[in-house]
Amino acid sequence: MNKQKLFQKTRSVSFLLKSSAFLAAILLALGTGISFLNTDRLSLYQQIISRPVSLETIGRGADEPMEDRGGSNRITKALVECLESDDAFHIKILHIADLFYYIETDAPVRLPSIEALDSHQQAIAEALVTACVEGDFKPLESLAAGDAPPDANYALAVAFENTGNSEGELKALYREIDLYNPAYARQRIVEIYLELQRYDILDALAREDDYCDFFSAWVLQDIAIHRLDWPMILKTLIPAAYEDILPATVVLAVLSGFIWTTVLIRFNGRFSNVWKFVIPALLLGALSAHATLLAVFWQEHQMGFGLGEGVYHQLLYCLAIGLKEEVIKLLLFVPLIPFLRSKSDLVLLTVAALVGLGFAIEENINYFSASAGLSAVARFATANFLHIALTAMCGLSLARAVYHRGKDIPQAAVTLVLAVAIHGFYDAFMMVETFENYSWLTYTVFILMGYQYFSWLRYLREEWQDAFSITAVFTYGIITVTGLSFTLFAWFTGPYPALQAVLSEAIGIAIILILFYREIPETIR
Repeated sequence: MNKQKLFQKTRSVSFLLKSSAFLAAILLALGTGISFLNTDRLSLYQQIISRPVSLETIGRGADEPMEDRGGSNRITKALVECLESDDAFHIKILHIADLFYYIETDAPVRLPSIEALDSHQQAIAEALVTACVEGDFKPLESLAAGDAPPDANYALAVAFENTGNSEGELKALYREIDLYNPAYARQRIVEIYLELQRYDILDALAREDDYCDFFSAWVLQDIAIHRLDWPMILKTLIPAAYEDILPATVVLAVLSGFIWTTVLIRFNGRFSNVWKFVIPALLLGALSAHATLLAVFWQEHQMGFGLGEGVYHQLLYCLAIGLKEEVIKLLLFVPLIPFLRSKSDLVLLTVAALVGLGFAIEENINYFSASAGLSAVARFATANFLHIALTAMCGLSLARAVYHRGKDIPQAAVTLVLAVAIHGFYDAFMMVETFENYSWLTYTVFILMGYQYFSWLRYLREEWQDAFSITAVFTYGIITVTGLSFTLFAWFTGPYPALQAVLSEAIGIAIILILFYREIPETIR
């Protein structure tokens, strides 16, 4: 296909619709097929404990247990499935507790004899079910007394955990350790003391060989933050950020960032003008995300200024979020300024935007991991673009002020103040309870910012005659991100709940997508 034909095809509404539908269908089929490879998800037990997660993503909270609609037979079947699995018995104990954390029933539940369990394990499982369903701890306490079998006290501790009885949980765990010294009981003790903020006890445990392995980077960072031990905070900053992160969400975040990088380079027009700065800008942006986390620790723990209560206090907190993030991203853009002196303003805008994108990619890793990839769709069009646009405009203004020996400092200052305000109010409309009824104003703030960014872009680049349209790149990019988000979420929840959730996310950003298609400086027929 020659350039002229490619130019026409990628600017044709009909071609874009057909090719987008084809790509979406392939990704939907691929995601559905891959989801069925997760055979664990197909078990009734997994369906029950994953259902609240999928419901939460489409508008229903998952904090409260769901009522059981299938009666005790359905619950019994789920229990049998998890107890007949190849998992270690202490994992099966956790599965029982998890099941009754997510679902409640008034009907009695009786376990049949499970071949995979010995007589002691069968008795422990039955007693734990009784404790979870009926609130009767006596059978379990009886098993845990005296010369208790392995995991009897651990099961009692798990039952106490479900009721929030930390004292009883600790007592049972220590007894399990005295009898059998299992590693999982010791690990849970560290977790409990961390939740209770008993740092004096944690200090003592950290010096014991039996416990030191459970002091991960995240645990050490939590203790260091409480003590304002800045050397340790710095040491654990990056390792703690990646602890327990799903590798698939890292891939999704990087791919999402790659698509935006492609779009930004296409906005610039010529790749040869910016290619040397792409990787350094993205890395500096990612580093700025970690630097911002240090600023958060300082503000909330050193200065004691958290979200708090009161609308004015919370609004100020949100503005502080904007201030921290925009200033630190700008500071990490500064090392590139000397190397960009001979470049055009369009290149400056693009490189600064890449710094903002690097921040967004790093931030996305945790967001994607927390939502099993579902938030990728919304963040691709909102948070990613927010960081891109604000850092781009602030970076260009700052570079101009530096190159013009301070002449443009007022403009740079005004741009930064506006960026902080936009970012702060954007967060406030989502975080401050008083503003919940006005959350639609988030879109207003976002659209005003988008108009400003695209007006700068159109001013700096006069000709928009790319052979392969930027609109097509953006369209295929967001469809790809949506498809991969569906695939990842379907792996955990199944195709139908994932499709519901992803469509809900896509509908939620429809207004933002209209902004992009309206403002990308190309004529689509």
